[in-house]
Amino acid sequence: MENARGRAQHPYFKKTASAFEIWNKSDIIKILINQAPNRDYESKTEKTVMEKSGDHLFFPLAQLSKSESIFSGTDREEFSIKYKPIMMPILGKQLAVNTYYANDLIAAANTPITIELLRIFDDLKINFKVNRYDVTHEDRDHALDLAMAEIIQSKRSFLDQLDEQDFPAIQTRVETFLKNTLGSPKIKQFENHFQEVKGYLQMANSAISSDQKFIGTAAALDRIYQNEKEKFKLKKMESGETIDHIIKTCWLSLIIADALEDFDEKECETLSIICMGHDGGKCLIPKDILYKQGRHTQIESDIMKSHVLLSYILSSDNQHRPSLESFAMALHHQKENPDLPQSYSILEECRTSFYQYLTPEAQNQLNETYHLTKKYYRVISIADTFEAISAERVYKKASSIGKTLKIMLKEDKNNNFFYTPYLNAFIKVLLNRFFPHNLLFTISNEFIETFLASNQLSPQEKSFYKSTYKGIIINSCSTLDQTLDCVVYNIQNKNVVHNLKVSPDFFLDQIYL
Repeated sequence: MENARGRAQHPYFKKTASAFEIWNKSDIIKILINQAPNRDYESKTEKTVMEKSGDHLFFPLAQLSKSESIFSGTDREEFSIKYKPIMMPILGKQLAVNTYYANDLIAAANTPITIELLRIFDDLKINFKVNRYDVTHEDRDHALDLAMAEIIQSKRSFLDQLDEQDFPAIQTRVETFLKNTLGSPKIKQFENHFQEVKGYLQMANSAISSDQKFIGTAAALDRIYQNEKEKFKLKKMESGETIDHIIKTCWLSLIIADALEDFDEKECETLSIICMGHDGGKCLIPKDILYKQGRHTQIESDIMKSHVLLSYILSSDNQHRPSLESFAMALHHQKENPDLPQSYSILEECRTSFYQYLTPEAQNQLNETYHLTKKYYRVISIADTFEAISAERVYKKASSIGKTLKIMLKEDKNNNFFYTPYLNAFIKVLLNRFFPHNLLFTISNEFIETFLASNQLSPQEKSFYKSTYKGIIINSCSTLDQTLDCVVYNIQNKNVVHNLKVSPDFFLDQIYL
């Protein structure tokens, strides 16, 4: 089959099935018996170890017991006889989708399969998919070109359908559902801080829903809201996960800006507008990709990345009026090291760059304006990542604040992911907020087992401990490397029974945004 440009259609471009066709177990048994006919495999092949579906092979290692391994021996240098004929052929082939464990990205789509990677999958019992056909950079670029052509066409249709007579109705709807979202704080831990940022959020709402230069962004937010209202059967006062994410990212960005000396009042207003429109481009991402519950393939991930370009196009009146705000919206996934695989934006030297889609005039203006955008996109990058990891989505569970920060710091090794001074300032804000001086905390079973019990206590003894003692954080800390000074005291006679130094991770791992 050939595509419109006359090129043979690679299997990579086909739409994959949503359900996997289980490979006949007898076929697996035949393969195993052909390799080693003198061994008895009947009892060892009760679990399906591989499934196939069109372009992918699926390996459900999660079905194996914890004690079962695809490797043999304590050193695990070789595959077991049982799994060797299945695993050897996939060495050097590519992962089909981004592969995670507990929200940690273990390996990205198209990563070559190695023994080391399979050991990780085996240890954690992670299900994974393998491309039956290797995807070259040329294939990937060509597939993205085709997808982008369709998306750009949908953008043109979307903007062409906007009638000036409809602007007031669109703006009124956007103002209303954003106002409803702002009316109920979404981050309970920062509820006291809400009054400080509420004015900026209201101002951004007013700008997006009244200034005609932002009509593209307003229409985008309106479409996102209408799509999620239909898909998730939203109730009257609900705004959907994307609008909630936008508001919370804006709120967190203002919290960071408030902790810095880099932002005055006018710049906080600009930051709020940028945040409010930063994900508007998602309205043009195909719904089956945007709301996919499974993991994205490489091409799906690349298509998702294009939302930064689309946010810029919509907020710049189809590139007729590029501005600092519109450029910054398209840079919120720009990393400090632009060559990182996770870095994508409209910047020319970015790993995944959409610079070529900018008009020559816009390219020149971006080059002149870029240095002014840094402070804005650096803040939004931190807030956006933190909210995305810590929040629940249709495809994942929420992560605790401790887990979220660990993931971000792991990504930020060598300080090339986030702008370190801003990230450190945000961590300091979190620590000061959650661990103020003289904070009283209850004694939990986990606290007893970790810090207080020299040996195993009975349930009755733990119950007595929890009812008789309380803890206090005497001194807080400003970095995750420091410890909290804590005491445990008897609530009846006020006597201190323990002086402890506790890592903030212990508490943060139990706190959810």
